[in-house]
Amino acid sequence: MGAREHRRADHAPYIAAVRCGIEARDIRVTGVTVTTSADDRREAAFTLRPDEAAFAGRIPREASASWDEDNGWSLTAGDERLGAAVHKGLGVLPDPEDVAAWAVVLLAHPELTPSREDRLTGDHPVADPGFEARLARYASSGA
Repeated sequence: MGAREHRRADHAPYIAAVRCGIEARDIRVTGVTVTTSADDRREAAFTLRPDEAAFAGRIPREASASWDEDNGWSLTAGDERLGAAVHKGLGVLPDPEDVAAWAVVLLAHPELTPSREDRLTGDHPVADPGFEARLARYASSGA
């Protein structure tokens, strides 16, 4: 059996669950794209537009969030406090509520959320039934 012959779970329900968690925290999510790259890597990206009235301090007007199955989550804002992309780290499929909480803290207090360059990464060409099962849970939960 080749590496690509295993059943791949749809990543759109996972991305939708993350989106719901973020939107529940007064951050509008727009421009959502859920794709598969030319080399068959599952990816997603969207724009975050925080409700400035919902946050006590200064926050960026807009930020970009992205996910792929090899690198997990990263966030970039047009705010000099945040600088370059910040990586969530420590796994490519964190719980959607954890991603949402991370995004809020990162937008409101970037100094408290360093980029995790020691992040664990996936290897999308390699069959990983455990990863596929965790990803498939989001489709079956109706998230």
